[in-house]
Amino acid sequence: MKKNYRKRSFHATLLLVLAFSVVLSACSGSKEGGPGKGGKVEIQLWSSATGDGAKPIEAAIAKFNESQDDIVVKTLSNQDHQKQLTAISGGNAPDIIITQWNNIGPWSEAGAVKSLEEFIKRDGYDTGQIIPAALERMKVDDEIYGLPISMSMANKLFYNKEVFEEAGLTAPPETLEELFEYSKRLTKKDDKGNITQMGFIPDYPWIDNVFWPIIFNGSWVDENGKLTANQEANVKAIDYQMSYYKEFGQESIDKFKSGMGGLQTPQDPILTGKLAMIIGWENWYVDDRGEGKDVGVAPFPYPAANPELKGSGMVSPIAMFIPSKAKHQEEAWKVLQYLLSEDVQIQYSIDFGSIPVLTKALDNPKLTQNEETKVLWEYYESAKSPNLKGFPNSIYINEYLQTLNEETEKALKGQLTAQEAMDNVVNKMQPIADKYKK
Repeated sequence: MKKNYRKRSFHATLLLVLAFSVVLSACSGSKEGGPGKGGKVEIQLWSSATGDGAKPIEAAIAKFNESQDDIVVKTLSNQDHQKQLTAISGGNAPDIIITQWNNIGPWSEAGAVKSLEEFIKRDGYDTGQIIPAALERMKVDDEIYGLPISMSMANKLFYNKEVFEEAGLTAPPETLEELFEYSKRLTKKDDKGNITQMGFIPDYPWIDNVFWPIIFNGSWVDENGKLTANQEANVKAIDYQMSYYKEFGQESIDKFKSGMGGLQTPQDPILTGKLAMIIGWENWYVDDRGEGKDVGVAPFPYPAANPELKGSGMVSPIAMFIPSKAKHQEEAWKVLQYLLSEDVQIQYSIDFGSIPVLTKALDNPKLTQNEETKVLWEYYESAKSPNLKGFPNSIYINEYLQTLNEETEKALKGQLTAQEAMDNVVNKMQPIADKYKK
């Protein structure tokens, strides 16, 4: 299987910039409202994918173009978020954009993203066939503005098998309490007290203020628009992470992290054994995990007091949407539906190394009995879990995530208690949420 290490950016730009007509002239189609070559309507699809990562969508669109005689889709890859925003806020928007899901909220406020509710209701389109956690990320104020084409998921624990064997550990931890005890057994120090090997670092490779609350069944906003970042589950999630810093020391962990190597580099700490365990996304260590490989895979641990939370995990989909100023919206809607057909979803998962968003595709033998996708079999199965969640999309999503990150970091450094940090988040963000409340 190809490696597809997609960069996740949770802080998309909010600035609406002026359109540059020279750059954007290519995306306006053959003629305004007119047919393309051979009488077909020509529409434009822009994707942020680059290099080999762009090939799966290009292949899917090529098959669409061959499948019918009414529409021809032209794809343009390597269109980053700034280029996309420039286009949709100008007068020459493409007809379809594929981008990170968290762009939809802020861009919808600018009037740049078309609501799909009219199409869905008119055609009786069954959104129930889509994995709920993926579909939820497409909503802003309970209105669907886009559809997911694929999704990534963090709900596994990756661990170095050799390090486990050396420590006499024969199975991965099942609960968070066991994870902490394993971490103590797997942490080593030299004669000067410096950490030379760690079992687990809760905020490596980054502070994750979405994943951890999900593991504790936390949330960030209720049905009335009241922010809930400071609820008990979210606070427990930070307290759990803080326990590692209290146990091993802030300075000691920071010093160790500074010299242990970067994720998926030649000095990757999981592969070198400096770090024993890590949160596992489906597209990490693709060539290094499984039978006879260095990296083991297990369900991510759950709180011992809450066995009902087994199978919890974070979902982050890739979104496709129709800009409000797109000239060929009906044709674009047909393409979106095609990309969510079962055969296309299966092939896209094979080509892209991602998880399909159709529930029925998760059991299709073309995936579940395909040796080429074996590294994802466990993810196909766990994608059915009802305990999958994600951060709620909103107009103010980027400010909210940034504030969560800043306050969580203060708590992990011991500058605030977890409760104080999350109270600060709510106090800062509630007025902003109220400003945009419908």
